[in-house]
Amino acid sequence: MAGTAYTTRMPMGIAGGVTRPRDLTIEPATLNYQKQFSSYGLPGKYVNDQFVPLESGDTADLIKGILVRPFPITSAQDLAYIGVNVNQSGDNLKRGYVCVAASAGTATTAKKGDPVYVRVAGGTTASPVGTFVLTPDETATNTPQLPNAEVMGAGQADGLIEIAYNI
Repeated sequence: MAGTAYTTRMPMGIAGGVTRPRDLTIEPATLNYQKQFSSYGLPGKYVNDQFVPLESGDTADLIKGILVRPFPITSAQDLAYIGVNVNQSGDNLKRGYVCVAASAGTATTAKKGDPVYVRVAGGTTASPVGTFVLTPDETATNTPQLPNAEVMGAGQADGLIEIAYNI
């Protein structure tokens, strides 16, 4: 039989993909088509009953979940292309395990139980505001620790890592 042999381990997954479907709580959320998430697997907050991405100057206590990858879905870009300009629904992970992209820190050396941080200020092209980071900035207020979140083990060289949130 032909196939792919994984000599070390299987790939981590896709950013925003739930990694353990039995242990989770996901709530439907209304997204704001004018304030779109740049990708799945990012933390969000509620503004006027709509789940939106973090903005510069926000704090970690505003985080009310993680936007996870639903199936099936029509992307916001596709909806905009065909002229749809209304809010769509999304999935907000309130509790569970999810694969996320860490924009700062080395995912391959992360260990189970390591803290997870979120960039809320001082964003860069490589590490924009609203992304997860594994090592805090020198200015601690730029990357506060995400309460009730921890790394579940070493990640991949591309920055993908599994975290437990509110478990």
